[in-house]
Amino acid sequence: MRKILIVLGVALLMACSSPQQVNQSKTTLISINALKSDLVQLKELLDSTHPDPRFTMDVEAAKLHIDELSEELDTPLSQLEAWKYMSQLNPFFSDGHMAIFYPELDKSYKQHIENRGQLFPIDIRISKSNKLYVNTNKYESLDITFGDEITKINGNAASDVVDTILSRMHGDSLIHRQALASDRFAKMFWLMYGDSGAYHFEIYSGSKQREVVIDGVFGERDKSIFTIDDFASRKILNNNIGYLRIDRFYYPPYLEESFFKFMEETWLAFKQAKVQDVIIDVRTNPGGTDHYWQRGIAPYVASKPFPFISKFQIRLTERNLKLGPVKGELGTIVSGPYEPLIPVSGKENHKIPGKAYLLMGPLSYSSTILFLSAFQDAAQAVIVGQRTGVRSCTTGRIQPFQLAGSQLEVTIPTAIFTRSAGAVKCHDPIEPDIILPVNVTEPDNTIAELEEIIMKQRIKS
Repeated sequence: MRKILIVLGVALLMACSSPQQVNQSKTTLISINALKSDLVQLKELLDSTHPDPRFTMDVEAAKLHIDELSEELDTPLSQLEAWKYMSQLNPFFSDGHMAIFYPELDKSYKQHIENRGQLFPIDIRISKSNKLYVNTNKYESLDITFGDEITKINGNAASDVVDTILSRMHGDSLIHRQALASDRFAKMFWLMYGDSGAYHFEIYSGSKQREVVIDGVFGERDKSIFTIDDFASRKILNNNIGYLRIDRFYYPPYLEESFFKFMEETWLAFKQAKVQDVIIDVRTNPGGTDHYWQRGIAPYVASKPFPFISKFQIRLTERNLKLGPVKGELGTIVSGPYEPLIPVSGKENHKIPGKAYLLMGPLSYSSTILFLSAFQDAAQAVIVGQRTGVRSCTTGRIQPFQLAGSQLEVTIPTAIFTRSAGAVKCHDPIEPDIILPVNVTEPDNTIAELEEIIMKQRIKS
């Protein structure tokens, strides 16, 4: 199995190189010695930065894969080729917070869009069996419908394309990596295969097979300035139900004040509309920092102060010593119980009288997992959704690094947080209180279903 990993990586370097990919110097190659030094550095960072890598991974197996990649290196590589080669390690870290990234990928991707480059045109879903399915109805005029299976892309078997992307995707588990790869498929396809302009597909609908050619799409240029409305929204639904969507718990400094102002206005609007129960939609929220939900949601929803986590384990890096509250000697690992409660006083006049229903999805992660597990363990909200592929105890406080030779980016978590319910449930996903499959293509249908569930819950109580 390990040999297959190495051979696949070398083959992909040859098969996927494209002049229409990420901009990089054609003459700059990274020496074999520099690349080998990067892999040594990676092992050192794992030992010196992570508080306990065994929490997420088989450390010996991960280091063995690092050594094998080093042994197989026999030619200098460009930076992109180096990323393709080394990022094969990402799945072995088994953590959405730890990965090897191509440097400034978002910047290169945006530049490609600015230059009117084209992108993979079809919204897709990767199934649990690694098959590729159409996840949109916008190509019905071409006789392509939601749920059709894509079996070939530009002459390549879709299974090979999926394997290529998943073999470089980070995540807590295969299910998590499948969700992340589905969400980021256009970007990952561009990174691995480049921009082909037109895309040739072989598609099956049942036993019916057809071949179609679809032009790549032109991506939307990013705004230079965002507003809070780009990441959050609210509305009043029927039957005195409020709806609040929050797509992230991290914001640039200029938006922080806007976020809390938006939240205050939201709960005031809910109060004035006599909202009884509220749906808080974090289906696509990848997390951020906890003070956004601790200050912007908890005081308006919870009936009493409640625990954030039960235990922590943290590596005292320079950044963590500055952030606090843990003190100690630089480089040491500190662990212990966490006793402070999340305060909820001061907003009594704006609290909702009913229940909060927290709607999660396969992309809910990091601080969002802490948000969901803290509310669930304290019985301060009802968790709704489907079982995901992420742990209910999460790593955090990510530390970024650059590998010295290739300048590839590496992120390593420096903390582990144990949910309030304790370590017994740590490695299992959050179990929703109410199972509700998430409809990705028609998210409003999921909200409508949840509205019906809330009305039935009111009758029961």
